[in-house]
Amino acid sequence: MRRRCAAPGAPTIPGTAVKPRRRTLDETVAATSRPVPPVPDQGDLVDHWHECGLLDDAQVDALGGEQQ
Repeated sequence: MRRRCAAPGAPTIPGTAVKPRRRTLDETVAATSRPVPPVPDQGDLVDHWHECGLLDDAQVDALGGEQQ
C-alpha cells in the first residue's frame, strides 16, 4: 500500500497527513440547498432593519419583507 501525504498548506484530517475526500458538485449543491428550519422566537431582519430606519419601503419591497 502506498502512503500519501497532503500538499503543504492543504487541509488534513487531524492527527494524520491524509487529505479528506473532495466533495462532488452534487454533494455540495445538496448540502447548500437544504432548507434551514427557523429558530423559535427569531425575528425577521428585514422588518428589524425597517423599524430601525436602515431600510425604506422600496428596499423592503425589493427584499421581500412585509411592511407593517
